[in-house]
Amino acid sequence: MRTVIRNLVLFSILTIAASLFSGCNYLKNRGNDALDIADTGFIVNPHLKPQFALYFDFFTFMPLGYSDLEAKCIGLGNRHAGYFDYKDNRWGVLAWGSWTYGNGEFDATDPHQARDDQRSLAERPRFNTGFVRPFMQDEPPPLPQHFGCERMFMLGWIGFHFAPHPGDLVDFLLGWTTLDIFKDDVYGKEENPK
Repeated sequence: MRTVIRNLVLFSILTIAASLFSGCNYLKNRGNDALDIADTGFIVNPHLKPQFALYFDFFTFMPLGYSDLEAKCIGLGNRHAGYFDYKDNRWGVLAWGSWTYGNGEFDATDPHQARDDQRSLAERPRFNTGFVRPFMQDEPPPLPQHFGCERMFMLGWIGFHFAPHPGDLVDFLLGWTTLDIFKDDVYGKEENPK
């Protein structure tokens, strides 16, 4: 029991020291990592024309379904919270699929929205998914997206999506030790100064 308490005290001291000596961005990055753990919310169609989506994806390995949405989302997504733009165009037939997806404005420096070789893009790229992907295509999603499980339904003017990102949970937990496995803690600072 004493060993457990001693380890917890040591971990707490190291965490506090890391936050004090790493500047203001340390806690901001922990908050951003927490927001990356899941995208979820209600999808609202602001247009008169009805929209449809029924889509499931298992770690971008087995996509199944279809979506074609230009809507709004009330919830959390890609470090946004509240009411924001939501674009989703996907299809999947288990072995193969394709998607263009995003919340809010596109930022090519965000490792969740574009790969390292796509930093100069001005609009959202299209990625291929499915277990055939490693053998037959050259447009895989960014690394953090490989660990997501998308669930989405929309019929007409309202729907729901839920996409847990277990890899980002690991990134969040390791971030307290200053490890950043997805290299997303300071994106946009050096590559795209504003």
